[in-house]
Amino acid sequence: MTSRRDVLKAGGVGLTVGLAGCSTGGGGGDEAEYDIAMIYALGGTGDESFSDAANAGLNRAAEEFDISFDDAGPQSNADFADFQNQFARSEDPDYDLIICLGFEHVSPLQENADEYSDQNWALLDAVLDKPNVESWVYAAHEGSYIAGEAAATLSSMEFSAGGGSTDPSNTTIGFVGGAEVPAVQEFEAGFRAGAQSVDEEFELLTSYVGGFDNPGDVEEAAVSMIDSGADVLLHGAGAGGSGLFQACQDRGRFAFGADSRQSETASDFSDIILGSIIKGVDTSVVNAVERVVEGEYEGGVSFELSAGQGGFEVPWGVEIGEEIPQDIKDQAEATKQAIADGEIDVPSTP
Repeated sequence: MTSRRDVLKAGGVGLTVGLAGCSTGGGGGDEAEYDIAMIYALGGTGDESFSDAANAGLNRAAEEFDISFDDAGPQSNADFADFQNQFARSEDPDYDLIICLGFEHVSPLQENADEYSDQNWALLDAVLDKPNVESWVYAAHEGSYIAGEAAATLSSMEFSAGGGSTDPSNTTIGFVGGAEVPAVQEFEAGFRAGAQSVDEEFELLTSYVGGFDNPGDVEEAAVSMIDSGADVLLHGAGAGGSGLFQACQDRGRFAFGADSRQSETASDFSDIILGSIIKGVDTSVVNAVERVVEGEYEGGVSFELSAGQGGFEVPWGVEIGEEIPQDIKDQAEATKQAIADGEIDVPSTP
């Protein structure tokens, strides 16, 4: 990958990318035909989850197409508007597409999409109805339904693997979310519905910690759930998910990861991670770039990737996945197909 530039220039003012928290790279060298910008979720890359999945997609796109790219990792809420503005004002390069990752971009993009009406934007994991914004969302609630079904089945039996075990005397599982926004509430809704498809008596304990980079708060919430009987937990808390893994590991319970295959990316906790719900974030990044390269970009449209369309996958854990009974894995595949065929309608609100 070829490093490209150090400074974005806008309105004659040099904006130092390194100081702004951006990095540079690309697959097409200094004279690539297309220039792409990516602004990650809060905290940027290194979250072993959402932003890292988008970064993987960006690097895949750089291998497949003649592009160079710059990317930025917001460290505060103010950074979302600042980075959007910096990239949109840039004349060297003049970005063919700016990709914004996560719901936190919606509010500043409401204004910036209007102010920079000639700029092409792509918004991932949220929807904004603007004529120069393509929105990409994922049927993650379908993935969490599959995880909820597996979680309830395992919780109903005596199961031990790696560093965890279940307690069949309890019909309780747990979910810890970051901000209480639709994309995360979908996770909760699917997880509950999947568990209750196994047994209507299953209770889902829920907590929202208010952000996606708060592992301490997530750990505290997860500990409380485990102490209340939950033996399989799912997070939708971004970088904060490590706190849930820590709680499960310390107390010998199980977890499902999110957005990346976290039994690999958070390998210190692989002994308690049953599997992960992977949104098609990397796929949508590649698709969004391809639409620009192929001249197919069309603002004002929204794409939902669902079962069978790359919207999600539920890979089992690399360390303990093989110990999960095969009939549970077979049921997960059958459920995914039933969702794709329209035989199961998964709720998207709690």
